[in-house]
Amino acid sequence: MSNEPSMTSFRLAGRGITKRFGSQTALEHVDFELAAGEVKGLLGANGAGKSTLLKILAGAIMPDEGHLLLNGKPVRMNSMWDANSRGIALVSQELSLFPSLSVRENLEIAGCNDRRMSRADRDNAARSALSELGLTVSLSLPLGRLSLGDRQLVEIARALLQEPQVLILDEPTSALHEAEKRRLLEVIKGVRARGVGVIYVSHFLEEVLEVADALVVLRDGKRVPADFKPSKERLPELVSAMLGESAVSGERMAPDGCLDPGRREAPPAVRGRAKTGSLVIAGLKGPAHLSIPSWTIEPGKVIGVAGLMGSGVEELFGILFGRLRASQGTIELPSGRYAPRSINQAVQSGVAYVPADRKRIGLMIEQSIAENVSAVRSLVQQADGFFLSESRSDSLAHDRCAALRLQSRSVRQKVGALSGGNQQKVVFAKWLEAKPSLVLLDDPTRGVDIGAKREMHGIIRGLAEQGCVVLMHSSDPLELVNVCSRIHVFVNGMLHSRLDGDGLTEHALVSAMNRRSLKREYSELEAQAV
Repeated sequence: MSNEPSMTSFRLAGRGITKRFGSQTALEHVDFELAAGEVKGLLGANGAGKSTLLKILAGAIMPDEGHLLLNGKPVRMNSMWDANSRGIALVSQELSLFPSLSVRENLEIAGCNDRRMSRADRDNAARSALSELGLTVSLSLPLGRLSLGDRQLVEIARALLQEPQVLILDEPTSALHEAEKRRLLEVIKGVRARGVGVIYVSHFLEEVLEVADALVVLRDGKRVPADFKPSKERLPELVSAMLGESAVSGERMAPDGCLDPGRREAPPAVRGRAKTGSLVIAGLKGPAHLSIPSWTIEPGKVIGVAGLMGSGVEELFGILFGRLRASQGTIELPSGRYAPRSINQAVQSGVAYVPADRKRIGLMIEQSIAENVSAVRSLVQQADGFFLSESRSDSLAHDRCAALRLQSRSVRQKVGALSGGNQQKVVFAKWLEAKPSLVLLDDPTRGVDIGAKREMHGIIRGLAEQGCVVLMHSSDPLELVNVCSRIHVFVNGMLHSRLDGDGLTEHALVSAMNRRSLKREYSELEAQAV
C-alpha cells in the first residue's frame, strides 16, 4: 500500500500550472504538492520559474492554465489578500515593507493581528514573534532605521503573526548572519510541527537539504521529472538537474554548490581600468567605532572583509563610498584621489559599490536595462557629453549584457521584470561601464542561484586580475573563503586578524568573527594588515 499522501490530504496543490508573459512561457504544465506539516524545498536557477510559481500559489498572479487546490478543494485566488484570508502567507525575497512606517505599523498593516485584541495584546504578540526570531527592537522604531537583515526578520515575523496554514519563504536567509539563519531554521521546524506546510526557496543548497522533507526542481519553466530526496551525497546530481549540465566534471563542489577554491573558473571578458595604485589608509577613525591605524590593499586580488553586524565593515564601506565622513585620518584611493566627501565624488574618483539591497539602492527598477547600465557613466561621470543617444545606450548595454550572459528579452526590458540573478548582473554591468579602480562588494550574490553566483565570482576575480582593488563582504562565510585570496576580520571596529593560505577556512573565519575581546597590540595589527 502506498504511503504517498492522497490528493485530499495535500494542504496546497497545483495541477498543470502554466503561465505566459507575452511570447515567453514562464511555467509549462507544472504540478506541485505540499502536505500539512511538510517542508518542500523548491529549487532552480534564476529564470527557472520559481518566483512565478510562488506568486501563483500566493495569489499575486493567476495562471493561464491549470488550477489550485487548498485542503483538497479547488480554489481561485484573485489577490494576495484573498490568499492571506485563506491561510497562505508569503515572505518575498524583495521585501514588501514600508521604511517610513514603524515596526508596529508594518506588522499590522496587512491585518496580521486580530483587531479585536487590545493594543497591549497585539504588541505582546508582535514582540513574541520578533523574539522567536532573535530580534529585540522597539515597535515604535521607524523600519528604515533597521539593517536589511533585521527588516527581513520583521517581514518573517509579520507572516508568522498570521498563523498561516501555508508559509512560503522565498530566500528568507539571504540577508541574515549565521546565528540568525540557525534560529530561523529552528523556527521553521517548530512551524512544521504545528502542521503548517512550508515552501522553502533558497540558493543556499545546504540549508534546503537540512530543513526540507522533499524537493522539487524547476528548469526552464518545467518541473524536472525526478525524485530528489534531501541528501548531501546527491548534491552534484541536484545541481546538474538545476543547471541542465554536468555539475562536477572532475571539480570538487563546495556545500553551497559553488566550485571549490582549488579550481577557479576563468572570468568572462570584462573591461576594467588599467592597473592603478593601492588603497592606503592611515590613522582612520570613523564616526562610530571604526579605527584603522594602517592598512594597504594592493590591486590584483579579491580581498575579503568580514565581521558581525556593527563590527566596522558597514562603516568602512560607507566612508569609502562617501556616505559617511571619517572623524580623522587619511585615505588615498587607487585613483590617487583622497577620501570622497559625497557619493558623486566617490564615483568620479573611481569607486564602485555593489549593495546587498539592490532594489532599494542598487537599481532603477522601473527603468530599462540600458538606462541602468549607462546611468553611472553618463549621469555621474558625464563620460558621454550632454546627451547619450538611445542607440549608443542600447549598444553599450548589449555589449555588457553579452559579456555577463545576462538573460532578457531586450536591453529595453524593465529591470524589475528580471530574475534576481539577472538584476544583480545589471548592477555589475553599470559599474563595469564606469571602469572603476576600487570595487566595494556588499553581499554581491545575495539571492542568486548557483549558476549566476558562479558567473559573478568569475566577474569579481576578473576585476581584480585586470587591476582593480576589490573588497568583498558576504553574509556567507563559505563564499568569502571560496572567492577571496585573503580575509581581514573586523571586531569591535578594529582590524582583528588576517586569514590566508592554509588558515583560510570557514571554521577559522567564523571563530575569528565571533571574538569579542581584542588582545593584539596595534603593532601586530599593522604588521598583519599590510
